[in-house]
Amino acid sequence: MMVKGEPLKGIYYLIAFLLICFTAFPVLSIFLYGIFPLPEKWEMGKQIVRSLPYLRNSFLIAGIVTPVAVLIGLSASLTIHRFHSRLHEIFRLILLLSIIHPPFVGSISFIMLFGRRGLITHGLLHLDVSPYGWQGIALMQFLGMGAMAYLIISSSVEKADPLIEEAARNLGVSELKIFWDITLRSMYPEISSAAILVFLASMADFGTPLIIGGAFQTLASDLYIQITGLYDMKSAAVSGILLLVPCLALFAYQRKINRKKAYYAMALSGGTIEYRHYNPIVKFSVTSLTFLYCLFILLKYGFILIGAFTEHWGYDYSLTLRHFIKVFDTDLSPFANSIQLAFFTALISSGMGIFLSYIVKRKKWAFTMVSDVLATLPAAVPGILLGIGYLVTFKYPILGIGRFILKDQPPLILLGTGIIIYIICIFRYMNIGLRTGYALMEHINPNIEEAARNLGQSENRIFSGIVMPLLSPAFRTSFFKIFSTTMTTLGAIIFLLLPSNKVAVQTIFQTITGSERGVAAAMALLLSLATAVMLGFFYLISVIITKRRV
Repeated sequence: MMVKGEPLKGIYYLIAFLLICFTAFPVLSIFLYGIFPLPEKWEMGKQIVRSLPYLRNSFLIAGIVTPVAVLIGLSASLTIHRFHSRLHEIFRLILLLSIIHPPFVGSISFIMLFGRRGLITHGLLHLDVSPYGWQGIALMQFLGMGAMAYLIISSSVEKADPLIEEAARNLGVSELKIFWDITLRSMYPEISSAAILVFLASMADFGTPLIIGGAFQTLASDLYIQITGLYDMKSAAVSGILLLVPCLALFAYQRKINRKKAYYAMALSGGTIEYRHYNPIVKFSVTSLTFLYCLFILLKYGFILIGAFTEHWGYDYSLTLRHFIKVFDTDLSPFANSIQLAFFTALISSGMGIFLSYIVKRKKWAFTMVSDVLATLPAAVPGILLGIGYLVTFKYPILGIGRFILKDQPPLILLGTGIIIYIICIFRYMNIGLRTGYALMEHINPNIEEAARNLGQSENRIFSGIVMPLLSPAFRTSFFKIFSTTMTTLGAIIFLLLPSNKVAVQTIFQTITGSERGVAAAMALLLSLATAVMLGFFYLISVIITKRRV
């Protein structure tokens, strides 16, 4: 509802209302569905005890993946933006390529390398071993999520204030102390944001454990099995509640820590800052880690490419186009559906997230903290579980409220329509724009806005003329990330998709689980190519817009 004379406040209250409808109600429905009607105490206790080993497995994988992915992201950010390297543009391209395919697709190359007929295990070492287990899950996750961490952390390097480092250097401070006390601490908001997003993404990943986990399954993958194999949504809801609590606790802790620290830059660099003084050993170590990570990414893509063009990996390596012919002989509408879904999700979700980050950080309006929690909540909810929340909410009238007050009325037509797919994606990934906006807001001194306010500028003018240009890099980063993520998303929408709005990643997942790895590899390459082309197109548009502003 628009507030007269205060469009910013009107937009905020509209977003807050939508968050209640499409985030709070579905998550609340999960609790209500899992707990009511009250089951026998021993039944709930039995389900919790059953889920604890899977929760422990989830913590194990996330605990390994998070620090490794953040370290990779930090190393890549320093290599590309702070150390002079002839390969930094190549590194940047490889890192961007790694985010445009589904996480579980990398499992194809893992099986090709370490499976029973794998190139390394069977071809080189002559071993007949199973490739399935926690090691493969962790490897595939940090190979994919390291690039996510890079995208977030690199924004802090690009917006660092070089004058502070130069001042410390002129005072005789050592390079190591400058890096530790100034450079690294100024990057804390981005590092912590990257860590929590990687942790939550790892906890919510169900595709990778299902494909290469074997007997080792996480709680998210167990939720999928409970629903699709056992058709027990109530037990899945109880297990999901168990997974939700620690994720929310981690988010609350990270926000509490960030509130105690403030990092403002007196000037934004707006470009790459190269170290002029550095320890050669440090540069070698950081660059080597980035090089190895990029090499692993190339190997992963290389073996997917080989699998797509060979008859049968491990048995017949003759070249063929049979897998691509089979793909093009099928319905290609899922690829078009994926592009359309990703574009509108990225555009709307990034805009809402960036706008809300400004309101929460700068304004003292009602329910800003509640809106912050609601916007971040879907990131802590496994995608499958959020999908269940939409299923049990929107089969009732008036956005689920009718479950309690209008039981005899027909349901609102959302469930079973294509629009519900867009809604769940927009509100699920809105947190990316929110957290990216937060990270950049930490470097924007509020005195800039206060000075404009003292000069008589209106709030609308301040937001459009000062805040929006400063937050445009965050919007661009968020848009690219949400677009690529939505192109490969599956968990939240897997139970809401209809034949008419089927997406490409769903087809790939079904093909992989059906053991047609060659066809799945061909589909994955086509999806990655489509994503890369679209991201390149959007990047060119952003460059043109930026040049026109200058």
